[in-house]
Amino acid sequence: MKSLKLLLLALLASFGMQAQELVAGQATLTKLKDGVYEIKKEDGTVKKIDIRPNVEEHLQGTLAVLFKECEETRQAVFNLRQITESNLVQTVKDYNNCDYAPFEPTEKEVKQAANFQSDQFKLFASIGASLNRISYFNLDDYENLTQGQLGFGLAATPGFTGSLQGNLYFTIEVNTAFSGDKDFDNSPFNTNFKKNSYRGSLGAEYHFNKKGSIQPLIGVGVGLVRDHYKGSYNNYKIKRTVGSAFWIPKVGVLFSLDDKKSLGIIVSYIPEYENDLSFIGDGKEVPLIIDTHYINAGLYFYF
Repeated sequence: MKSLKLLLLALLASFGMQAQELVAGQATLTKLKDGVYEIKKEDGTVKKIDIRPNVEEHLQGTLAVLFKECEETRQAVFNLRQITESNLVQTVKDYNNCDYAPFEPTEKEVKQAANFQSDQFKLFASIGASLNRISYFNLDDYENLTQGQLGFGLAATPGFTGSLQGNLYFTIEVNTAFSGDKDFDNSPFNTNFKKNSYRGSLGAEYHFNKKGSIQPLIGVGVGLVRDHYKGSYNNYKIKRTVGSAFWIPKVGVLFSLDDKKSLGIIVSYIPEYENDLSFIGDGKEVPLIIDTHYINAGLYFYF
């Protein structure tokens, strides 16, 4: 009998706990029970909101998505440190009072959008030759060493350059050059070596006639090189790698193949720099100073 009374009391209590409508309008807020609410929009969207502690996370994000048509309400939701019944009611009221006006950019934003230019870039690969003009100990007697040369790089013309976009390019390039053995008669002693070079450079180029099919260019760059020598000097074997810095002016012409691809011929010049290959032989220092400047010519393919 006691159990039957308890069951009847529970049924009566459940019937008494009816859902309570708190806000009506384009969005209707209904309280289902303490801490649990339902928001129903006129478009049929229904979302359950549980503000009880440690039950549901990211409530601000949920409400922001739910009220995305009203920018003011959406932003206000993110400023709420905690979601309570009172500010939930106020948020739904604010949403219902929103004019839901479509977003219209300001005059300044319209101008910025009209002037916006995204960055543009091209990859390129090259094949060519490097003519090394080599002398020893700062003498003026030069001999030539030819190296085959391969390269790869990137040329970018950023949007912030404005009207110069398409004319002004910033480049990064790496290349490698290889030679065969060569005997040198301009050295004080019998000298024979082959030379491999590994270069990296940063530069800037100005391309003329950017909308034309033929685009002359000029440029300049700075870089670092590692030269690897292997051979003999005065009957001593040499196997040395040395590094140097350089700057490199260049000129060339590009021929457009289509909107993205072009083929070009570029000639560059590296002014003379010095490699000190002095070494210890038979317990004493053997001096070896090599001075080189370079004339490079390559066929470039931009894609």
